[in-house]
Amino acid sequence: MRICGGCNAPIPICMPGSKDNAWLVPMQCAAVLALLLLWQLASSTGLVSEASVASPRLVGRAILALCSSREFWSDLGATLRSWALGLTLSATVGIPMGLVLGSSDFVYRSLRVTVEFIRATPPVALIPLLLLMYGATQQMAVTLIVIGSVWPILMQTMYGVHQVDPLIRDVAVSYRLRRRDRVLRVQLPAVAPFIVTGLRIAATMSLLMAIGAELIAGAPGIGYTAGVAQADGDLGKVYAFIVVTALLSILINRGMRSAERRLLRWHPSHRSAQ
Repeated sequence: MRICGGCNAPIPICMPGSKDNAWLVPMQCAAVLALLLLWQLASSTGLVSEASVASPRLVGRAILALCSSREFWSDLGATLRSWALGLTLSATVGIPMGLVLGSSDFVYRSLRVTVEFIRATPPVALIPLLLLMYGATQQMAVTLIVIGSVWPILMQTMYGVHQVDPLIRDVAVSYRLRRRDRVLRVQLPAVAPFIVTGLRIAATMSLLMAIGAELIAGAPGIGYTAGVAQADGDLGKVYAFIVVTALLSILINRGMRSAERRLLRWHPSHRSAQ
């Protein structure tokens, strides 16, 4: 593995593996089908209790019923809105703060205790306080998402600034670039891979926080509807929501990786892998 001279980021060496990659998707599909068959077999033969584990057939019917329901799509839209707003606000707060904390040792030392204290506080522990402040609303869910998801972005940005080659900084100073130009032309291009990594981590965390706020605090979304299904004893519907949440998380992660490849196609770590 080589190291990028601009930001000291690791650059993966492209290895010939096209033949192996050709079998990757079929093998993944086969693994999923095998898991479903084993699940159905265990449910049909009574190895697992149908009172606690729904069969794939029951879950499939519940998913189809959800897809034909307007309420489900409305709840899904509410969850995605909370996720998008929370992630956007997390990036808006985390990236500038990471740049400032990474660029100034004095600011970092001054705020280190405060940052570590807030970071160590579990976001779920703040749900009672947020409920008192905002009630079971989307604003409460978005606030919880920001509290939990801002840290991967902030820490990755700060770490990326620390990894910028000092030689490049000295060259920028010797050319008498203004501080704004040094940030835009030197720091941001070097820190971009770290910021995108933080965004990808925060995207998944934001979804977990959104559903947690809905499930625990009653904010509008699929988490709240899943809690209602659990209270009603609708096992198939509960498992259907679990599957939907997992698929949604996979789609978000794949989408973030695709966006990362497109946005950073100019970076050596992505050019060398093409």
